Amino acid sequence: MRIQDDFHETYAVILDGYHSFCIWLDNKTEKWCASKNAVIDPDAIDEIINRISPQTSY
Repeated sequence: MRIQDDFHETYAVILDGYHSFCIWLDNKTEKWCASKNAVIDPDAIDEIINRISPQTSY
């Protein structure tokens, strides 16, 4: 779920069996970050980011 944020592209993530957490695109580093309480495998976070990131068409 996208969250209104004037500073970052931010999403709330709610997964069955896990706590909810946020991910956002850091404007300075252009890297995705996840909240500290995201108790989930880093590969799963990467998969979530891949699904919400804009896809470049060639």
